[in-house]
Amino acid sequence: MVSTATIKLTKAEIDRVVRSLVLSIKVSDVFEKTEEKSYFNTLKDDFVKIKRMLDEGEQEYRNGDIPENGYHNVKVCERCD
Repeated sequence: MVSTATIKLTKAEIDRVVRSLVLSIKVSDVFEKTEEKSYFNTLKDDFVKIKRMLDEGEQEYRNGDIPENGYHNVKVCERCD
């Protein structure tokens, strides 16, 4: 069983997390921690995808492409159904 959690972050907070992960990746390079680097890369990629989806959702909202129920259903990860 995989445990999950839901957290609420603003776009600015997501940007900070991405920047922190990039810094962690660079530090991992210096200390040659390849296993940690792969985890940081995975997290960074996921947060970048989430930010991109938020940007796309905002653009759709500005263009008037709002679904009937008013919510955008976004699938973040194929494994996380």
